[in-house]
Amino acid sequence: MSTRIYNGFLLETGSSAQLMQSVEAFRPKIQTKGQQLLDRFLKASATSGDALQGWHYWLECRREIAQRGLSHPAVDTEFKLVFFPDGNRFLGIAYTTHEAWFRSWLRQPLVKSYGYWTSSDKPLSISAKAWGERGADWDRVLGDDTPAERGLTIDLHKPNGPLPRRALRR
Repeated sequence: MSTRIYNGFLLETGSSAQLMQSVEAFRPKIQTKGQQLLDRFLKASATSGDALQGWHYWLECRREIAQRGLSHPAVDTEFKLVFFPDGNRFLGIAYTTHEAWFRSWLRQPLVKSYGYWTSSDKPLSISAKAWGERGADWDRVLGDDTPAERGLTIDLHKPNGPLPRRALRR
């Protein structure tokens, strides 16, 4: 079986309070990015004059890509973090179509990249021993289960994502 955890990370604390502080400090950045996506979508779809109509169209587009299992960065604001307790630290996986959002998460205090995969070569910057340890770490926290069955999932956006700014001003 192949392992592919490209957006894996390590949070260097075993404290759930510190975990939540990290998430809550980062949440506004992701919500701002989601708002920017919606604003661009409304402008590009020529629905910015009727923000509520445009927002409903945006939600329809999001539902359609989710039903089809597709990704469309212009409407996809998903940013979920799944955390797995691992002694005095947490391993985690970020779910997003926006690589730049994930890289931003990696710049947060206590957060480090900790991806692992068996489907291609390891990064040259990581020793074979360290790569093997990562594989063992991920096997230990995941076992044979899906991440959702083993971890704590935190969604950084509200279920319907951002709202049109103009609709909020009315």
